[in-house]
Amino acid sequence: MHEKSPVRYPVDNAAQIFVNIASEGETTLSRISFIMEQPVDRQRLQQAIAAVVPRRFPFFQVYLRKTFFSFVLEHTDDIPPVEDDSYYTNRFVDFHARHFLFRFRTDGRSIALELSHILSDGYGTLVMLETVVAEYLRLGGIEVEEHPLVADIGEPVLPEEWQCAYEATFDPKGPPQKVGRPAYIPGYRQPAIPYDRYHSTRFIFDIGHVRAMAREHHVTVAVFMSGVYLWAIQELYLEDLEAGRARPGQPLRFQFPVNLRRDYPTRSLKNFSYIYSPEYRIRSRAEARKTDELIAFVSEFVRHERHSHSVENQIRRNLRASANPLLKYMPLALREKFMALFYQLFARQLFSGVLTNLGEVSMPPAMSEHVAGVDIMACNSPAPGRNSSLFSYRGRVEINVGSTVEDTRLEDALADKFRSMGLDFELITKRGPAPAGR
Repeated sequence: MHEKSPVRYPVDNAAQIFVNIASEGETTLSRISFIMEQPVDRQRLQQAIAAVVPRRFPFFQVYLRKTFFSFVLEHTDDIPPVEDDSYYTNRFVDFHARHFLFRFRTDGRSIALELSHILSDGYGTLVMLETVVAEYLRLGGIEVEEHPLVADIGEPVLPEEWQCAYEATFDPKGPPQKVGRPAYIPGYRQPAIPYDRYHSTRFIFDIGHVRAMAREHHVTVAVFMSGVYLWAIQELYLEDLEAGRARPGQPLRFQFPVNLRRDYPTRSLKNFSYIYSPEYRIRSRAEARKTDELIAFVSEFVRHERHSHSVENQIRRNLRASANPLLKYMPLALREKFMALFYQLFARQLFSGVLTNLGEVSMPPAMSEHVAGVDIMACNSPAPGRNSSLFSYRGRVEINVGSTVEDTRLEDALADKFRSMGLDFELITKRGPAPAGR
């Protein structure tokens, strides 16, 4: 009797780079955590995971495998165990040693999902987390309403759910696109913190106050906060320029990832996002832009990108690169080194800052009654040293700055700016060695 061949899922286009850079210093793990109203029943959570993941997310129930030419995601019948949470999160998992590319964690009051960008983006992470939490509540006797972010575990899994949405949506043909010059990166040459840490600074605001300020500028909350964030980066650049640590005219380039599903509907739960990257240059403090000007600049840039086909052209370039026969049929051992070198030389130093917008976290009403709060941390990165997330829930909007450097000037500049604008906030920080016992 022949043994059944294992089910293998391809690595999507956006994930091609992540499989080659995952390391202690760049874990590729992002995190969404629900803080529950009641203590978490760990056994019931494990039952929910066992009921949901094999039935609804088999394309995430995989191990990373190497073939001669490529990485693949190989299905397994193993069930991921609930893990104890840790003080510092988003920490390294060796995906090459039979470890899942995601993990559910709890500290007794929270249910967190840390998931690698090799598998999916924030949307896919949120769908799997909400589906598991919905089943967890049902097992406790709480009925949860239907919701777009809660998958029905009774429905069959469709091929579209694990397809590469980029390849299914866009044609690789298009005009050539240039690779940008290295950008100014605040504190890039500073030593990184130990790999077992990932610092966090959370700015939490009343959403009504922030929306009112955004309306005054005729922009969304995301654009408003991006403009303020870019102003803080500019302040650090001017400080470093005057101290001789930066060069005049270096690009100040801001990374603003967005979910493509609103403009290009898809059932795929794999990566499907795009990076807006507004950029400008100044050579002195006299040329510095005011906050209002930067908010307007980001708004106009996003409007232009949405209507100029830049999104399509950038994605087409990426599709052409991954389909290039020289790269596609290069032995994996050689391609790993090539991709890692390319990332180090060109991609890693492209952005001065990152603010990922997750928008308003939506969930079924019955679930919202049992989820007191949400915390989201973007995956860590040695450059630009800080990856930040923007999201809202239950009338509060938050910027969570994840940091791999000791330098706190960006966080300090943001705090000073928010205060000067009259924007009240709650500040929660996690820095330094973990407390004893954590």
